[in-house]
Amino acid sequence: YTSSKRFKYSLTITGIHKSIFVTHKNMQAQPNPTLYCSNIDWKTKKPLLRRALHSLFTRHGKILEIITLRREGLIGQAWIIMDTVQAATAALQAENGVSFFGKDLKIAFAHEKSDRIAKRDGTYVPKAKRIKKEPITTEQQQQAIPTTTLSPPSHILLAQDLSEDVAKNTLETLFQQYSGYKEVRMPRTGLGFVEFETEPHATLALKALIGFQITPNSILKLDYSKAA
Repeated sequence: YTSSKRFKYSLTITGIHKSIFVTHKNMQAQPNPTLYCSNIDWKTKKPLLRRALHSLFTRHGKILEIITLRREGLIGQAWIIMDTVQAATAALQAENGVSFFGKDLKIAFAHEKSDRIAKRDGTYVPKAKRIKKEPITTEQQQQAIPTTTLSPPSHILLAQDLSEDVAKNTLETLFQQYSGYKEVRMPRTGLGFVEFETEPHATLALKALIGFQITPNSILKLDYSKAA
């Protein structure tokens, strides 16, 4: 989907109202249980597509729902709602780019939390009460960071106090979706360095992921690295 605009489709699927967003491919989303799949062969029949998606994703965790649509603008796309962020992350890492009905499957975190997940975690807001969000500028994002508790800005981020089950590839999956990402280094368990091309790139990723629950046992503690 190549348009630079953002379209919202309000749907009723299996009795649950959903708002699904199709967004520019260069916009990054925060990790969440809902995955957006694209580049699917539009000629694939819906029942076969759903079965194939279920077989592909169920190996990574419990699937709450699979959404496939056959209407204009949404053909060749699907949404997979996993039970946990960890399951969604594992699926994205393992299956992104896999050959799927003769085409490379593209997977990304959805830009909006599904209503089903929002109702479960208590953050659901009825459609009538939702306030349209205005785009946040880079300057606003930087100002929103509690800079008094952070080291001076740098193009390298420091991830510390990670639990033992957080591996290098877990951090790579989380950060590689952000523009300017270069690499992850983990000199020892519990400590990681994430390098970006520039400090603004690093700042955007820090703002999006600081405090994120990367595993059931680990909150992502981020800071700017003092050693650039």
